[in-house]
Amino acid sequence: MTAGGDAILAELGRFVATTAYGNLPQDVVQKAQACVLYGLAVAIASVRAPQARQAAQAVDREAAAGAAGSATRFIDQRRLDFPAAAFCNAVLFHARVQDDAHPCGHLGVVVLPAALACAERFEASGGDTLAAIVAGYEVALRIGRDHAADLSERGFRTTPAYGVFAAAACGARLMKLDAGACANALSLAANAAGGLREWVDAGTEEYPFQAGLAARNGLLCANLAAAGTAAAGSALTGRAGFFRAYATDSDRYARRVCEGLGAEYELEAVTYKPYPICQFLSGVVRGTIAVRARAKHREPRTLAIHMHPFEADFIGNRYAGPYTSFQQTLISAPFCAALAWANRAVTFAGLHEFSNAAVLALVRKITVVSDASRARYAPRLVVTLDDMTVLEWEETEGANSYRLTWDAALRMNVELGAEAGVPEPKMQALAAAVAEVGRAANVQGLVSAAAHCAAAARRRVFDGDA
Repeated sequence: MTAGGDAILAELGRFVATTAYGNLPQDVVQKAQACVLYGLAVAIASVRAPQARQAAQAVDREAAAGAAGSATRFIDQRRLDFPAAAFCNAVLFHARVQDDAHPCGHLGVVVLPAALACAERFEASGGDTLAAIVAGYEVALRIGRDHAADLSERGFRTTPAYGVFAAAACGARLMKLDAGACANALSLAANAAGGLREWVDAGTEEYPFQAGLAARNGLLCANLAAAGTAAAGSALTGRAGFFRAYATDSDRYARRVCEGLGAEYELEAVTYKPYPICQFLSGVVRGTIAVRARAKHREPRTLAIHMHPFEADFIGNRYAGPYTSFQQTLISAPFCAALAWANRAVTFAGLHEFSNAAVLALVRKITVVSDASRARYAPRLVVTLDDMTVLEWEETEGANSYRLTWDAALRMNVELGAEAGVPEPKMQALAAAVAEVGRAANVQGLVSAAAHCAAAARRRVFDGDA
């Protein structure tokens, strides 16, 4: 089905209101489950990140002493009002940027905290929660898929800008709003969209809070719609609507938003990250490790990274130091490649080795080449060794190399749990809870399993073992 102009939000609202677990294709259900398991595993491995504690402290300053809420904050298992829990959990999910990924953002870091907090508050079934998760992803991905490059070029950040639509959709679905109210929630979300990329240049740490604000603001939009607030049906496509305000026009961005809605799922294109770095750099790291193995004991004289121009020229991608923060290293192609060569791995801890002499020496040998012949997510590496041997590697599968499947989620669940120091049986219990959630009467078993894993990771970190 297609929709144009003012009809887009109405059609999206109907999709949100009518998406039902029993009507979803099995592969879409399994994809949603993979997103849930992977997202929770990343969150569990993120408890050492300072922003999660900062978010908790900020929210606790707002809350009345001793007040108990209806939803769980994973970092410390405290019960909060559901928008506050969603805010804190979204910050945790996004803290190490190892989120699920799509060209228009990391939507899981907003969708999953919003949906789980809302499901706890409204005692939703596991099936309804998965339906809301699918609706949240699908609405946001469709709004952003043809708009993201232009929005990003203007300095805005895709994850919070589209994530607020996702959170509004999740909230509206789990509050069981009708189609008109769901459309109003999405229209209100257009007014709450935002988030800048300046943190990349500045090397500062506000990026996880952008996900938290998107989650909390999106749920507020759903609450406003539930209270009867009416909002512009043209909020996406109008003369002063979202598409035009954040880019140049609206027609070409609007054309595919509702195309195949309910029959084709953009969610299927979501990928994962094997490393806690910018999504553009996964292939760079994988390729560097592969070339390093072929080089044996020889060292590189030069390493050229050929990337699609959008990726090569992305803010922060060429940055070659000095490094003083994780926010700089995670998006720097030279640092990530150098770390991969030096350590044969890229970990959260390694990305904090700002003074590692071996890594910094390699950084100076690395160049990033803007290459129009390369597709997105398809870097090519050319390494000249110290004996003048040239070794090459190229990504041929693009984003498909990192397509998020249930098997990939299971594998990353084990790896991230091991990194966080969580006993494997606890991570296995989490995977089992996710696998069964569609048939569960509520999400309490899933939330409890995730909370137990987070508590184990937190004990390891704060007992000084990490």
